[in-house]
Amino acid sequence: MNALPPSTIQRISSGQVITSVASAVKELVENSLDAGASSVTARLENYGLDLIEVRDNGCGISPSEACHVALAHYTSKLRSHEDLLRVQSYGFRGEALSSLCCVSEVKVTSRTVSNGVASQYTLDRQGHIVTNKPSAGDVGTTICAANIFANLPVRRQVFKTARRCKEELRDVEDRMLALALAAPSVRLQLIHNKQTVWQRPGGGDLSAAAVSVFGSSVYSHLKIHYHDSSFTQDETNRESVK
Repeated sequence: MNALPPSTIQRISSGQVITSVASAVKELVENSLDAGASSVTARLENYGLDLIEVRDNGCGISPSEACHVALAHYTSKLRSHEDLLRVQSYGFRGEALSSLCCVSEVKVTSRTVSNGVASQYTLDRQGHIVTNKPSAGDVGTTICAANIFANLPVRRQVFKTARRCKEELRDVEDRMLALALAAPSVRLQLIHNKQTVWQRPGGGDLSAAAVSVFGSSVYSHLKIHYHDSSFTQDETNRESVK
């Protein structure tokens, strides 16, 4: 994990990254996918206002790199802006966790395959580690963000009505559905207040993911567009889906 040079930061910095519960979930799930996870669970309490938790079984964060994980513009995806031509990850700016720390109380629990136990890190608003202690946990990473926007009362007030909170939950679900199409082999699950809102078993291809997201009726009318290095083929799926 490296600090990006100022010239690269100027080119790719996006300013605000975490502007809603949905954007927080999206950024965290994308981090999980970049970590090679085959299973990702997003859990919300009180529409994510009390707690956002994203748990994965990815490669985990090594203790030697933990001190950089939530610092702005530290990333393992890029070394310079020239790498943007070859980037294949969902995230690459090194801004997501740093931005999340600015607007919530963040704890990171992670374990790599080479570590016998997990470590739990409590982070401050600047992304620095405040406490570090051993913790139970499998290989992978769990990120908890509590009381999002509590330090930004105007932003928090946006979610004061039940209608707006339900809209936000639908937005979270929509983003999970989109990621299910982007990563059809990954098991994804969304839980709100201990109830499963949506889940996708994973282990399938894009067609199976499309059926899960759109339903068999809509899928049967979709136009499938295939790509590889040698040819492009279009066809419309007209077979019934069982």
